[in-house]
Amino acid sequence: MSLSHNASLQLAPLFERIVLAVIVLPLGYVSIFRTSPFTNEEVARIESMGTPVKMMENSVEKIKSVAWRVESPSAAANEDGDKKDASEKSCTDGTEMRNLNQFILRLDDSKVPQPLIVGWVCAIAELVGGIILLAGLFTRWFALLLFIASGLHIWLMTWPQLRAALPWDWRVETMHEFSTALTAVLLSLSLLLTGAGRFSLDRLLFAKHDAD
Repeated sequence: MSLSHNASLQLAPLFERIVLAVIVLPLGYVSIFRTSPFTNEEVARIESMGTPVKMMENSVEKIKSVAWRVESPSAAANEDGDKKDASEKSCTDGTEMRNLNQFILRLDDSKVPQPLIVGWVCAIAELVGGIILLAGLFTRWFALLLFIASGLHIWLMTWPQLRAALPWDWRVETMHEFSTALTAVLLSLSLLLTGAGRFSLDRLLFAKHDAD
């Protein structure tokens, strides 16, 4: 096997994992841990979706038997009061929220089912997947998640802005976002097809010992 052939088979996946991690790690961090301003209407929409934890609790509540569901009138009244206070607060207070909520709103506008869960899964895949890709663990699974997340980002966040203007009127910031997301899509697809390569935990843990 020639040197160039060996490098393409063994080193290329390693470089792809490093570059993809460099792209998605900052994106995941900014989405989850940084905030940006939202309008009162957007805040109200986001708060009406609840939280992923609350959605899981509601799902568990639905499968409980009727005999298990015990809710005192005072608790129900308090819950209604809390919802009312939260609604009133969203209309009057500040609007600094996670950047991730911008993506969740675009998912909701596009009628994507469970936009809150989809948005959080994509952000966590970027943050956690970026770290795990460096080690090359479960590479194909995280590459699939990142392929979907980056594709959704292009479809919802950058492509509508590019489509609305002629190429010579495209903003530099939008072009950077589009090219970054497109690079993530292509690298994720490549890793999904080829795997993590020799220098990875996948190779160490799951490959056959007699494989070359």
